Amino acid sequence: MKWWRFVVASEIRKILAFRTDFWVTFLGQTCIQIFIARSLWQAIFEASGKTVMEGYTIETMTLYYLIVPIGSKMLTGENMGFLSREIYEGTFNRYLLYPISFFNYKTLTYLTYSAFYGLQLCLAFIGYQLIFDQFDLNQVIQLSYGLFFFMLASYAYCNLALFIELISIWADNIWSLMVMARFLCFFFGGAYIPLNFFPDILQKIIQFTPFPYFVSLPINAMMGKLSTKEMILGVVILLVWSLIFNWLAKRLWEKGQYTYSGVGI
Repeated sequence: MKWWRFVVASEIRKILAFRTDFWVTFLGQTCIQIFIARSLWQAIFEASGKTVMEGYTIETMTLYYLIVPIGSKMLTGENMGFLSREIYEGTFNRYLLYPISFFNYKTLTYLTYSAFYGLQLCLAFIGYQLIFDQFDLNQVIQLSYGLFFFMLASYAYCNLALFIELISIWADNIWSLMVMARFLCFFFGGAYIPLNFFPDILQKIIQFTPFPYFVSLPINAMMGKLSTKEMILGVVILLVWSLIFNWLAKRLWEKGQYTYSGVGI
């Protein structure tokens, strides 16, 4: 078995080790968040007396907040501490003995989690379309676009997370840095409210950051709100940011490997 198949199989076994907890958490969080978001926006729509706000109806807003929580899990993959925890405990030593780069290993495990959450997103999206709309070839194409962009965004975010978590070689606690990075990605990415509701000047400013391409871009692709030109541009920008974060992480490791002691804390 090739090494990447072994790694993927191992991570899937970990994910499925607690299947009941996994699916109860998925269904419970998804239903609760959709109920809260729909109730809030329904009140906003009623108070404004409008049926359409910034291109969103109450139905499309519900779909938006169905995608957000699961898409956010795709983005964050293994979650915070997937590398710093091992550095603090000293178990990071094993990666120095593996015949493959720990960058490749951790990236693959990260994307395995993202892909598994992508399966959840498929089920949720198809279920929503079957209940409230119709699921046809157009929705299949939109779903494929959205999953592709979420996986590409996950790769970019993974490299950003690797860069931040490698700081733990020098710092005793980098949890606050990861929390700050996640908040910025979610807030300026459109996870809390769609970017269309942001002031125009702020929308123009954040276009020069990677944040809108982490969340808003994949969601809009899945909802069929992007043109072909916008999707191509989105792919290019995500790849560029991925390369930038990857380069920064590797430069940090080049310096950090001479400091890392491997004894744990």
